[in-house]
Amino acid sequence: MKSLKKILWAVGIAGLLVLQACRGGGSSTGGAEVRLINATRNHPSIDLIANGSALVTGVATQQASASVGVSATAYTIQITDTGSQTALATVGPSFAANVNYSLLVYEADGAVKVSFVGQSDAAAAAGHSNLRVYDAAIETGALDVYVTAPNVDLTAAGPPSFSIGGSGNVQVSGPLAFATGTYRIRVTTQGSVSDVRLDIPSILLGEQQVQYLVLTPTAGGALVDGAVLVDGGGYTGYPNTNARVRLVSGVTSGLVAAAVGSNVVQSGAQSPNIGSYVTVPSGSATWAITVNGISSAVPPITLGAGSDNTVLLTGTPAASTATPLLDDSKFALTTSTAALRLLNGLSNSSAGVSLSVDFNLLDDNVLPATSSQYLSVPTSTNMRLEVDSTGSSTPLWLQSGVDIPADGAYTVFVIGDAANPEVTMLRDR
Repeated sequence: MKSLKKILWAVGIAGLLVLQACRGGGSSTGGAEVRLINATRNHPSIDLIANGSALVTGVATQQASASVGVSATAYTIQITDTGSQTALATVGPSFAANVNYSLLVYEADGAVKVSFVGQSDAAAAAGHSNLRVYDAAIETGALDVYVTAPNVDLTAAGPPSFSIGGSGNVQVSGPLAFATGTYRIRVTTQGSVSDVRLDIPSILLGEQQVQYLVLTPTAGGALVDGAVLVDGGGYTGYPNTNARVRLVSGVTSGLVAAAVGSNVVQSGAQSPNIGSYVTVPSGSATWAITVNGISSAVPPITLGAGSDNTVLLTGTPAASTATPLLDDSKFALTTSTAALRLLNGLSNSSAGVSLSVDFNLLDDNVLPATSSQYLSVPTSTNMRLEVDSTGSSTPLWLQSGVDIPADGAYTVFVIGDAANPEVTMLRDR
């Protein structure tokens, strides 16, 4: 199998990508054909309303409808929950004659989005299948896609099959030919084979087929959901079953270790400490957290599929308590904005903390063992950041000339001893 990078180009216009679909497709009567794909997580069944009339109904999550015929004309398309009159999304496409369309419905930026997927490719050569990547996971940034034999170690896989640059638009790659057979697909953050954002263990690239690897965003904005769409054929969803989690310890001292189920989150680090994200199975596996070998109090924690999470540890080495926090930075970032929030991990204080950006209050009175929401801020190479506490007359932290690059989500951590806190800003995604 030959592996090489493909140049991708942005094709989204105002959030809507319209591409012709299915080889030789379309109605033989001069109309078009449309099918609806439900790639959402939070809408169990959806309908497609065209010019006020139900065209497709009852499409379940991770399913595609049969194709239905439409006239070659302009439409007002609304996506609704099944039986509802409230539009989740509204678009106004024009359907071309003798073309088939797949309407991909997914969630991003806290809202339902619609894209029109596919392209009229010729059939792949005999003994081969052509694969394209359709990347709607804008929030995730630049990605690499590895298409390999199932048991290949990524560290020995060579260059990625596809490289997708970060963009504010949905992107689609050129086709890449693979010998017909079974493959494993792994999506990583660009340039890091250790940071896997999606792993599809086995897919069949069929004889002379044209297929699309469809990537859509998850709740946390870092991991991605996947699907395989066959040009003129079936649709199979591969929703991500993992979550990302990190341990942040504000305990004033002690050696901290943490695991969820059989997965080590932190093998042992001196507190106060900010751990790195670890990818683990989603769900409600039991946690074990210790400080100097003494078990911490850990409430039941459920990690949602595709989510990013922080487990915040506060208290003393002899009596520490874990608090789960959802790192919900899923909104789309732009080339001129970033996202910023404040986390209070002080262990011996009841005082709230606040964050000011260029003398403007962003987060006010964030109490211990909590965090603020991510808020949008203009990017800057000369930002002034100040953290204050209701228990102190002087700033806990003051930084000038801070460089906040665009298209990133950041947390300002205030952890440890209130009399001598550690304040650090890190990029979350």
